[in-house]
Amino acid sequence: MENVKEIIAKNLVELRRSHKMTQQALAEKLNYTDKAVSRWEHAETLPDIETLCRVCDIYGVKFEYLLQKEQPPERNNPHIKRGDTGSKVVITLTAACTVWLIVTVLYALMWQMNPWTLFIWALPATCLVLFFANYLFFGSKIFRILSSSFLAWTLLLSVYVELLIRNSDNIWSIFIVGAPLQAIIILMENIKFSWGRKEK
Repeated sequence: MENVKEIIAKNLVELRRSHKMTQQALAEKLNYTDKAVSRWEHAETLPDIETLCRVCDIYGVKFEYLLQKEQPPERNNPHIKRGDTGSKVVITLTAACTVWLIVTVLYALMWQMNPWTLFIWALPATCLVLFFANYLFFGSKIFRILSSSFLAWTLLLSVYVELLIRNSDNIWSIFIVGAPLQAIIILMENIKFSWGRKEK
């Protein structure tokens, strides 16, 4: 009789192949190495529950799906989530729009002070929302780099505008900080910096 580890490993392989995904592609989404994914699929080890839940989200299945020895056809399988990605996109866009709604309301309440810089500060706030949405829902390496980069540069832009209003001297030099920040963002991704979650 197959043990639970072997059943999960078999289902992980079938799910990955049915989604035409390589071990490397899955590893990047989860912030693990492809060797770790290979060990899961060979039933040598298993990831923690949180990672398995993220795998289920990526493939659009419920957690129980991983524990089934025999999988029913897709159209009859109640463990397959329908429209999951679409709802995550809607949640992400709603959160981003909420930032702009809050800023617009604040502007309307303080219009006599002409607080137009609120809209500048809404840019890094939106990037922060997108960064966390990607972390929670999608796990895309490219989107993580882009959202981190836009966050850094829009934050610098916001500070620049605030200093410009106050007639500060040599304020353009603040953008020099952006170069090392951008380098750090890219380097962290290239070395697969995973905040302690990547298998060694």
